[in-house]
This record gives sequence, structure tokens and C-alpha cells, in this order.
Amino acid sequence: MGWILPSLTPTVPAFSPSSSPEIDSIITVIKGFVSALNAKNSIEFEKYCVRAGGMSLWPPAPTLPRFCTIGAFVEHIVKLEDEIEERIWDPEVKVYEAGNLAAVWAPFRAKVNGVVNHVGVELFILHKLNGRWKVTGLADSCRRPTEEEKILLL
Repeated sequence: MGWILPSLTPTVPAFSPSSSPEIDSIITVIKGFVSALNAKNSIEFEKYCVRAGGMSLWPPAPTLPRFCTIGAFVEHIVKLEDEIEERIWDPEVKVYEAGNLAAVWAPFRAKVNGVVNHVGVELFILHKLNGRWKVTGLADSCRRPTEEEKILLL
């Protein structure tokens, strides 16, 4: 058994206390990455990701999937004039017991100019490099929100 999965049920301990700081560290990186996205700040992105890492983005139809480096994505995002606000919740974190590979799966919603524009799931891949976790890959799949989601996911 090589993965540690924190439970979303508070009454059942899902990982040993020694793994908690590792998972907290991973969540901090993911929150930092999303914060850098929202701020469209390339300097902040540098703290949380490896620009040579890969991305697979599956936007809502009819847009075709896009594949790029994290660096190309960052350069695209920082040039956007639209206001972006992305939010994730209920992240599931898995850490390889050797401690150098992790994955985070989380639902997300993205607002563009204050309106919920798309919803879906994101999968972050992280590696521990020089003692620090960094996003080295990201994949998402999303769709347009329902009318109810436009209101509930503000």
C-alpha cells in the first residue's frame, strides 16, 4: 500500500500523525498555485510549480482540449484582461510512501468577470524537489455550470 488518502470524514483518522505535515504542505502548494492563478502573478507561480511541467486542459464543449507546459499556461494567464477567480474544495491527497510523489484531486469552479463560467475537476501532480513540493503536472476536465450552480458556487 503506497498511498496515504486523508478521509473527508472527521471521525475516522485517515493517516498517521506523522503524515499530516506532509499533506498540509501539499495543500499549501495547491492553494498557492490557485492564488497565483487568481492574481495572474507569474512570480507567485514560480514558488509553486515547475514551468516545464505539463498540462492537459479539457474546457467545455465545443472548445477542443489543450496540451501545453505549465510555463506556457502561466504566460497566457498573466496576459488575460478578464478577472479570474478559481476555487477548489474537498481535495483528496495521495502521497507515495517514498515521499517524492503526490496527487491532489479536487472539484473546482471558475468565475470569469464575477460570473461562474465553468466547473469540473482538477488533478494536480506534485513532486518533492530539493525538499519542497512543486506542481509538475495538471489536468482538468470541465463543463458549463447549471443555472443552480451559477448561484450556489459563488
